[in-house]
Amino acid sequence: MRTYVDTSVLVAAHTREPHTAPAQAWLSENTDELILTTWTLVECDSALAIKRRRGELDEAAQIAASIDIEAFAARHAPLFIPTEADYQRAREFCRQAASGLRAGDALHLAVALRLEASHLATLDQVLAANAIQQGLAVALILR
Repeated sequence: MRTYVDTSVLVAAHTREPHTAPAQAWLSENTDELILTTWTLVECDSALAIKRRRGELDEAAQIAASIDIEAFAARHAPLFIPTEADYQRAREFCRQAASGLRAGDALHLAVALRLEASHLATLDQVLAANAIQQGLAVALILR
């Protein structure tokens, strides 16, 4: 099982959120053949900065979570780099207004498909629904 891991799972697992425990449990049980991208790390840092601006994290917690996420990636998944073809496919997904996909999630989906992931781990219902439409199984959808 090759599983593309979405930003939502990593951030939930490394900060305190309603789905922290399930995200941590899932990641601890599913460390084989995970797929992560450099884009995922960018989104994680963005999400952590948003949490800091909202007062959900202090600076130390933001830095610690970022370091922990990067260490998790280094231990459990090679980092793939999105290609120009991934960006083009993401644009195609975004053009489909009914999909509800935001740009970042469209890019996650495009990369997961190019890398022939069998599953996508996410907490995002819109991304999950689109992944299913594209033939991927979804793991860990909780929202």
